[in-house]
Amino acid sequence: MKNKYTSSFMVLFLALVSFIGTAQDNQSIISSYLAKNAPSLGLNSSDVSEFTITSATTLSNKEVKVVYLLQRINNVNVSGASATVVIKNGEVLSFKHGFVSDLSAKTDISSASLSPVQAVNSAANHLGLQGESNVMVTDYKSREDLLIENATDTNYEAPLYYEISDNDRYILTYEVIVKDPKGAWWNAKVNASNGQLLNKVNMTITCNFDLPYETDAVINNHKSHSHTVEKNGQSNLVDSYSKISPFSASASSALVSDGAIYNAYPLRVESPLHGDRVILNDPSAVTPDLDGLVPSPFGWHDVDGMAGAEFTTTQGNNVSAYLDTMDNDAPTGPEVFVDGGANLLFDDEIDFSLEPSEYRPAVITNLFVWNNYMHDVWYNYGFDETSGNFQEANYGRFVDDGSLFGPDGDSVNAEAQDGSELAAPTLNNANMATSMDGSNPRMQMFLWGAAPFGDFLEVISPSDVEGSYFASRFPFVDIPRIEDGEDQIRANIIVVEDDGTPYLGDDGGTPGLSTESNDGCTAYLNAADIEGNIAIVRRGVCAFATKIRRAQNAGAIACIIVNNVEGEGPVNGGGTPDEPITIPAISVGQVQGDAIIAIVDGGGTVDGRVIDRGPLSATVMKDGDVDQGIIAHEYGHGISTRLVGGRDQSLCLLSLVVEEQMGEGWSDWFALVMTQELDDTAVQPRGIGTYVLGQDQLGSGIRPARYSTDFAVNDYTYGDLPNDEITVPHGVGFVWSTILWDMYWAFIDEYGFDADIYNGTGGNNMAMQLVIDGLKLLPCAQPGFVTGRDAILEADDLLYDGANECLIRKAFADRGVGALAIQGLANSRMDQIEDFTISDPLGTDCDAVLATNDVDTTIFAIYPNPSNGNININSNKNNGLAKVEMFDINGRRVLSTQIDLTNTGNVNATQLTTGIYVIKVSTDTSVHTQKLVIK
Repeated sequence: MKNKYTSSFMVLFLALVSFIGTAQDNQSIISSYLAKNAPSLGLNSSDVSEFTITSATTLSNKEVKVVYLLQRINNVNVSGASATVVIKNGEVLSFKHGFVSDLSAKTDISSASLSPVQAVNSAANHLGLQGESNVMVTDYKSREDLLIENATDTNYEAPLYYEISDNDRYILTYEVIVKDPKGAWWNAKVNASNGQLLNKVNMTITCNFDLPYETDAVINNHKSHSHTVEKNGQSNLVDSYSKISPFSASASSALVSDGAIYNAYPLRVESPLHGDRVILNDPSAVTPDLDGLVPSPFGWHDVDGMAGAEFTTTQGNNVSAYLDTMDNDAPTGPEVFVDGGANLLFDDEIDFSLEPSEYRPAVITNLFVWNNYMHDVWYNYGFDETSGNFQEANYGRFVDDGSLFGPDGDSVNAEAQDGSELAAPTLNNANMATSMDGSNPRMQMFLWGAAPFGDFLEVISPSDVEGSYFASRFPFVDIPRIEDGEDQIRANIIVVEDDGTPYLGDDGGTPGLSTESNDGCTAYLNAADIEGNIAIVRRGVCAFATKIRRAQNAGAIACIIVNNVEGEGPVNGGGTPDEPITIPAISVGQVQGDAIIAIVDGGGTVDGRVIDRGPLSATVMKDGDVDQGIIAHEYGHGISTRLVGGRDQSLCLLSLVVEEQMGEGWSDWFALVMTQELDDTAVQPRGIGTYVLGQDQLGSGIRPARYSTDFAVNDYTYGDLPNDEITVPHGVGFVWSTILWDMYWAFIDEYGFDADIYNGTGGNNMAMQLVIDGLKLLPCAQPGFVTGRDAILEADDLLYDGANECLIRKAFADRGVGALAIQGLANSRMDQIEDFTISDPLGTDCDAVLATNDVDTTIFAIYPNPSNGNININSNKNNGLAKVEMFDINGRRVLSTQIDLTNTGNVNATQLTTGIYVIKVSTDTSVHTQKLVIK
């Protein structure tokens, strides 16, 4: 198939070969370096005598190679013993590693007694999957999945690793991947001698929203902040300026357009709360980068590298988007795709007053479009073929660096309304499962329950607690509405008393000590009292679904969960119950719940009912497939998984043992950047998931606070990681994303904003580039806030000669990751030492640098706005010749001209159709962008 690709790709291929070289060249350079520097790395000569290169890539400037290693012994890789090596001009610039020192003394050398097939069957047995139907396993040679019963010695291979055991000895294991039909993708290490399971990691990153963070749109759980939209503060995108233009755009094109048309949400529109769908004409047609490359050169429906689409459905090189209502984890027929016909016209209706089952084609199309948007935008910042991006065919744009896994055959399988027709559907959730390069990732998007907040609890007596109570609902069972029978869920409210024993996690939760005797996590002591009444329990160590199910099994007709954190409002969540839930459940705040519990504990009787008095429209479910922030978040997990440690190591950010890993934070940041509106400001509060939670744009979303550079809105710092509301991994990620968001806006303040999200030259584009290259440079062995900061600083040094060191250091120092901050172990979120020092005492004096920064405040006037196409541009300086460009909502340049700004200049754009555009004015000293409406 590759002989069909255009000659321009072969030219690029040969050029990239000259940058990356062969695996042997890298091996030689690194071996020579280690021979001289092993002692300074804390290693002896035998520790570095064997290693393997798993993959290699480049930073965006193509001059710097990043090579990823695993330590070896006896010709077998050592699990987790990785290194990230930076090479430029044949010289190792940095070697960050987690190699095991004195490895030979800690390793039990042996040979495998089991075959790979025996090992994978043993893993399935230990995972409780033996005898289950539709259990899949991944063959490491072909990178294809097959049913476990079809795995034989001739069609199934798995690699050997030395894995650390409980007694701190490294023993020989097989690494196998077992895919549970319930959704988990298990990467397991199995003892190659006796079949015992040594280690397991779930590669499905589930963005659970049943974790203990506050999502009440009224009460914030950290400090009291006001909920106002601020679009007049510093860093308004349409009033920002630029000091430099580090890149320039190329007008050449290698694009073969497919002419597809989609009715979907455009870039920068986060959800139906934030804007409407529009007709997108050929959105895969992106301006080429400096190398003449475009992310999807044959459109979104191609897989063979020749003009003309291979699919008329929501399938293509980057993603297959399809309906998966029965949770089959695969398309079960052509009807699950949307067919745009020969003209590739995807234009289906949405009516949000109806249930999501009534508008499935439209949301599948939107899921397809936004997966392609994520592919195309981040391709230009380095999530490309050599870095393990998601594509069926790579069009010859790949350099073979000798790694084990192939580079293509791995477009995203994006599953819409996943499991929505099951008896116990998964709700209020989304997930992304990403394996190594060449294996298809899977994105699962779920439906979300009715609006989660309302006055769902009514206490009828006694009088001192009588009244309606603000509560959140859990999504498993509808709360009866008043027209359905107002006394249906009326009974006495009974406080659960459990035996107080440690929760063992026997129903899928996390084991732990119970701090409450009435958190309902273990066996009930008063089950007889609960039967036929409303059970009230405190928030505690086990999952919300577990509490509700235990109350149900005791005979409760409804369940109330009381927040146990002082001053906090209701908790909210979803997740997957271990068995079907059949009773309605709600949550109330700590103060309100304690008042009820106190009366019952004092011998009183509380008569109440659980009832929904809200508007009928609030009971309609919402679809995550039209929350673009969630789609971008999930895709972002795939990006960070592939980039940290290289494309063939997929476990760097997946273990919850590594508490300080920041995967959820990068994903939130990807979502914020992709849905940033053109008139947003730095201080403007932004929640994540406000649409699916039934909130408005001012809602708190699913994080402990909204994202904003304003400390009055979001005052979280590195020192907050040990706090109860900062969960692992979501809360930890939230703090990391807060820092990245501050840094992103600091770059916009310094260099201006460019509306061209693909090839722009503004501070936003620079920050995007640094985050991607920082991911490539982050050591797999020790991901954490300090190493993450240092990776971005290293990227700035390699890309911009360190010009932005102080800007970066200040953004991190403001949030506690200063120059003297100490990360401690990545395995713990409790051992960090916060610091607010900006300057590295042994490096640049950032106080002096920041004090002398000169911000260019050239002000342009562009009018009238809205305009009929005759546009006037004036400046308060005699700027001479200026370049004027206009971009449509897809970021494509639709006009380019020069004007003289000695006086007022004029641009004739009357040929443009009605719509919203971004106009960019560039002079020798400044760049200005502004949103402009053509009417």
